[in-house]
Amino acid sequence: MHFETRKVNWITMVFSPMDTTSVTIEIWVKAGSTYETRNDNWISHFLEHMFFKWGKKYKTPKEVTETIDNVWWDFNAYTWREHTWYYVKVAPDYLELAVDVLSDMLVRPNFDKNEIEKEKWVIIQELKMNQDNPHKVLWNKFALFYYWDNPYWWPVIGTEENILSFTQEDLFSYKNSLYTKDNLVIAVAGNVKNINQVADLIWNKFKDLPEKKTRQKAKYPWIQAKEHIWFYKKWVEQNHLILWIKGFSIFEEERFSMALLATILWWNMSSILFQELRERLWLCYYVSAAHYSSDEDWLFIVRAWLDKKNFKKWVEKINEILDEILKNGVRQEQLDKARNYLIWKTKMWIETSDEMTNYILSDYLSLSKVLTLEEIIDGFNKVGLEDIKKVSERLIKDNRYLYYLD
Repeated sequence: MHFETRKVNWITMVFSPMDTTSVTIEIWVKAGSTYETRNDNWISHFLEHMFFKWGKKYKTPKEVTETIDNVWWDFNAYTWREHTWYYVKVAPDYLELAVDVLSDMLVRPNFDKNEIEKEKWVIIQELKMNQDNPHKVLWNKFALFYYWDNPYWWPVIGTEENILSFTQEDLFSYKNSLYTKDNLVIAVAGNVKNINQVADLIWNKFKDLPEKKTRQKAKYPWIQAKEHIWFYKKWVEQNHLILWIKGFSIFEEERFSMALLATILWWNMSSILFQELRERLWLCYYVSAAHYSSDEDWLFIVRAWLDKKNFKKWVEKINEILDEILKNGVRQEQLDKARNYLIWKTKMWIETSDEMTNYILSDYLSLSKVLTLEEIIDGFNKVGLEDIKKVSERLIKDNRYLYYLD
C-alpha cells in the first residue's frame, strides 16, 4: 500500500498506484445536509442529481452518460450528512476521459431551468420511496431522536415543500459556496503509471473552481437523548430497532477495541448475536452490530428486526447478551477470531481501485491523512482482553438507548 499526497494551488489529491486492470477517480466535497439551513434542506442532494445533466462540453444528460457508458465500470455519486462524493471507475486508457467528464459536470454545470423542474418530481419519487422503506424511516427518525432539531438530523433528501420551492439561482449560489478548491479532496487509485501527469491533468480541469468556501456547516450538537426508550409509529410487519451507546472518536485508540467488540457480537456467522438470536432462538432474520467512528460522532449500535408479538422479550435477550459481556468479558479465542477476521477483511476490502479511493477519502476527510494498512493492523494487534473489558464498561444499562419503528 503506497500513498502520495499532492496539494496544487488549494486542490488536495491523494494517489495510490496499484497493480490492477482498472483506475478509479473519486471526489469528496464537504457539502451535505449539515451545511444546509431549514429553508434549503434539500440542496446538497439535488445538486448531486443536477450535475449529471450536462455542462459546457457534454450538452445533454444522454451525452454525459453515453460518453462514460462505453468505457466505465462504475459511474455514480452519493450525498450524506457531511459530504457528497462522485466517482468513475474505468480502464486505465480512459482516465483522462473520466476526469474530463467529472470536471465538466462539477466545474461548468448548466442547471437548465426546465431540467430542474423535471428533476424535482424525480426527487419527490425518491423521497416517497424512502418513506416506504422501514430501514430509511428508522434511521431518519432515530437521527431526530438522537440529535434533536438541527441539521444533523434533517433528512439528506429534504422535504417535498423545500424541493418544490427553490430556483436555479439557489443551486449556483450553493455550488459556488462549497464546490471550491479548498473544500474537496480527489483520490486516484489503481493502474496509475505517471502521478505527475495525472496531477497536472486534474489541476488543469479543476482550476476554474472558486478558491475558498464561503459557507460553514452547523456546529455539532453535543446533546443527550431525552428518553432511554422511544419509538415511531408506522405500520410495519416487524419492529425495527436501534440500540445504541456512545463509542469512541476516530482520534482515540479505543476505537480499535470497540470495533473488535462489535465484531465479536456480529459481522460473521459464528458471532454471538448471529448464533444466539438467529441460529439458536430463531427470533430474527436480520441482526447486526457496528461501531461508527468519525471526528465528530461515535456510536456503538446494535440493530435488529424483530417479531412484534415478542418484541419486549427479544429486546431483553439482547440486553442479557450485553450484560453477560459486561460481567464476564470475552474469551481470548473470541478476540483472536475477531482480530483475524477484521485484519483480513480490511486487506481484501482494498484490493480494488474503487474501494481503495473510498478507503483513502473516508480517512482523509476526518484525519487529514491516510492510515496505512500496517497502522490499522498494528491498532488491532495491540488490543488485549483488558482493553476489551475496559471499553465494555460503556455497555452499562444507563448508557443504553433504544429507538424502534412500531
